[in-house]
Amino acid sequence: MSSSTLSTKGQLVIPTRLRKALNLRPGDQVEVTLEGRRLILERIVPRGVRLMRGKFGRPVLVSAPGAPAMTTEIVNLLRDELA
Repeated sequence: MSSSTLSTKGQLVIPTRLRKALNLRPGDQVEVTLEGRRLILERIVPRGVRLMRGKFGRPVLVSAPGAPAMTTEIVNLLRDELA
């Protein structure tokens, strides 16, 4: 078990071994839920791709930062799936 002290700003430091276990990096988002008297932290894993509207209102597939490059075949499959 590890302990951490709450700062005056309400911040907690997650110990290194726990950050490594969850593969948490600076800027990652974490979902915080309350179960009884326990705080549950879960790493939010962004979807690899999302459908957005471009400048002229047309649908555009946008990949998440760090996601692998998409081939034309994958783009076509995702476009059909998200349409």
